[in-house]
Amino acid sequence: MMFDVIIIGAGPAGATFARLAEPQLKILLVEKSTDREKCCGGLVAPDAQKMLARFDLGIPKEIISDPQLFYVRSIDLETNHEGKYQRHYTNINRRLLDQYLIKKLPSNVKHMAGGQYLGHRHENGEIIVSIRQNGEVADHSCNVLVGADGAHSSVRKALYDDFHKIRKYLAIQGDYKLETSINHYAVFFDRNISDFYSWLIPKGDTVLVGGAFDERNNAKQKYKKLIKEVVSYGYSLGTPVRLDACYLLRPWLRDIKAGQGGVALIGEAAGLISPSSSEGLSYAYRSAYTLAKTLQDAAAFDIKKYDKGILGLRINIFMKNIKGLFIYNSFLRNMIFKINIGTIKNAR
Repeated sequence: MMFDVIIIGAGPAGATFARLAEPQLKILLVEKSTDREKCCGGLVAPDAQKMLARFDLGIPKEIISDPQLFYVRSIDLETNHEGKYQRHYTNINRRLLDQYLIKKLPSNVKHMAGGQYLGHRHENGEIIVSIRQNGEVADHSCNVLVGADGAHSSVRKALYDDFHKIRKYLAIQGDYKLETSINHYAVFFDRNISDFYSWLIPKGDTVLVGGAFDERNNAKQKYKKLIKEVVSYGYSLGTPVRLDACYLLRPWLRDIKAGQGGVALIGEAAGLISPSSSEGLSYAYRSAYTLAKTLQDAAAFDIKKYDKGILGLRINIFMKNIKGLFIYNSFLRNMIFKINIGTIKNAR
């Protein structure tokens, strides 16, 4: 079957592009899994909120997770220095948000659930995409292929085969029964665990505890050490409910790739995610919006226009890498804690 556009990945980037694309385009949106829990903190940051506002989208109450909290407790586990910082996140259920965006798809989009991208090839000016669904493999033709399949993107691998070169981590996140009330989010720094950061996020009657680890350096043992440190710092974790893992990119400028020819990359597949906080929703929305604006006619699509369109995102990631130099430098971070820059004072 011939489509104007085939999108691999129905997360925030893929579903958003499918919704915003020109209505005359015939689109196939391929989603590998429809019920898997995402290894994601599920916090909508202000930049992502701004994009939802631009799209005139709200977040229904059934997607909101309790509690809604107003500050982050930032803790250096090596020095026991810490600070409290006001943050304006919306606490949500990520899986339900993805399902909500799927429900917003227009009639020109065919949603293929349970489809797995196997590869693509170019023939007679068309892109032939091989997809497995229900154990059967079929070829589908298109003018433009969009890779929106996340950090471990199969589409990107087919284009560049550079996954081994990208700066990345193995994110491991556990969901634990909440034994005592926690009225804040928390981030943890410990160079003996990771040179990035770890997090704690209350979600209803559970709490998420996760971290980003070097997969070559005993990531599972580092995660166990993190849990031990978090408990010793005073957080009471109950029975573990679930443990998830996924790759998490921390891109340099060289890791950002727009695509080539008739193949475009958006969201984390393009390397678009904050290298200082690992916030990805806003980059998914912005890159999807940019591609939708530059892909008016699938037969005449020019990848150079899209590449030029994400220049602002490249600059943003460059600046976030500079910001990260301050956040992840132990001496500077602890100096900031000591002089209480931007911290919230306790009322009692």
